[in-house]
Amino acid sequence: MGIATATAAIAALVLALVLGLLGGTPTGAGDNGDGYRLFCGPGLTPATPDHKASWLGGVVLAFGRGTPCPDPQPSSAAVLFGSVAGGDGSFSLVKLGWLYVLLVFLVTLPAAWAMQARGTRRLLFLLPPLLPLLEPSFARLFISTFAEPAGLFGAYTLLCGLAVIAATKAEDGFARLAALGLVAVGGVVGGLAKIGFLPLFVLAVLVCAVTAAKPGRGRWWSGRIVGPVLALLLVLELIAPIRANLAWQNRNYSDVNAVNVVYTLGLVELPGSAARLGLPAEAQQSAGHAYYPDGPEALAGADVLLEDPATVKHKVWDLLLANPGALVAAIGTGLQATLGRSLPYLPDEPWTAETRPPDNSAPVSGDMGGDATTFQAWLDSMGLWWWPVLLVLLGLAATVLALLRRHRATTRYGVVAGVAVTSALGIVTMSVVGDGYFEIAKHVWLAAYLLDVAALALCVVAAPPLYRRAKARWDRRRAGTAPAAEEREPQPVT
Repeated sequence: MGIATATAAIAALVLALVLGLLGGTPTGAGDNGDGYRLFCGPGLTPATPDHKASWLGGVVLAFGRGTPCPDPQPSSAAVLFGSVAGGDGSFSLVKLGWLYVLLVFLVTLPAAWAMQARGTRRLLFLLPPLLPLLEPSFARLFISTFAEPAGLFGAYTLLCGLAVIAATKAEDGFARLAALGLVAVGGVVGGLAKIGFLPLFVLAVLVCAVTAAKPGRGRWWSGRIVGPVLALLLVLELIAPIRANLAWQNRNYSDVNAVNVVYTLGLVELPGSAARLGLPAEAQQSAGHAYYPDGPEALAGADVLLEDPATVKHKVWDLLLANPGALVAAIGTGLQATLGRSLPYLPDEPWTAETRPPDNSAPVSGDMGGDATTFQAWLDSMGLWWWPVLLVLLGLAATVLALLRRHRATTRYGVVAGVAVTSALGIVTMSVVGDGYFEIAKHVWLAAYLLDVAALALCVVAAPPLYRRAKARWDRRRAGTAPAAEEREPQPVT
């Protein structure tokens, strides 16, 4: 247990240092207007002159107290946020950062303990989920008022559990039970952070359903019960929260999502489709422009769309299904957008009274996807545009290999890469078809973390066979250059 505690403590310490919580300036992510969904629930008010937190050129850390909003977003992020933001008096986002540091410690501890069921060396299996978590591009959102950090923590927890499953066998009963618990918790927290992260929950249920855990000496079938039962309980318990999240999204953002899907996705990937969508032909002139920042009034034909937004949005989906090439291209664009995980339009320095935003308004940048020209220029500036697609293909191949050849733990670890890329692909798909290309870099930000995990997991899978092959080649080379036996040993004198 000492090694596990030390591992968890090191992970938490490094995260605290990356976040600037120890002896430095906190590093977070500035609000883009979405933060209100989270901090309005406990009735917080930004401690700024206009009591707003968005587009101020810095991260608003201090909050006062106001009146709770009537319809806060139902989210696991809101539950975690409320656990430290409830009560009276002022509140600082620094407390939220420390909460996530503590949670990372509490997840890493059982994962590191269970990982050692088959040897201490398998602690290395924790590195692929942990190292990307500590990247500033991902870690800094732990100090923010977004739902994304809850999704990140949930994904990390799920992947830690999956790594334990790869490192152990069903006979390692309590280690496997710990792994199933981590997978379930990760799926719930990550999948319920926001509706776009629902693939995490779906995959957590599937992993639980097929994972065996046999604590004790029961009959052979006893090890096959725990996982499926847990999967069933997850589904039954979370139907209501998922429906509540979908209903909230529809109540508050149905018009916004429809406009973004039609103008930034449908009319872009299916040019000339305005008539088939029931829109005037001049709507094509506004292709590539989102609901924000100018509003639907600036978009040709938006008045027709807003009369029945759900119907027009579903027509876009129908056209994409009828044109799979366009759908694949759109998903490929979403995967490419994961390369923009740094989100430079969200500042990381704390806001102060002297902080001034560049132009006192919301920026229109390529990674926001609100303008066709800047968005395409942003995509064209990426050098390794093919890398995310290659990772998805390699991750899926590693999963097939892991299922066919499970005798080695490193080979079984291919499942971690497969689940990571499948989750990333699901998040990208839901982001693109749910809100088009608007603010796509932020929407697929969690997918970027998952792809980084997949890349490191593939290294774990590939390293042993590459090492064995290199060693065999070296041994053959040494054998070929060694002196003959009669030259190495002196012959006896007769």
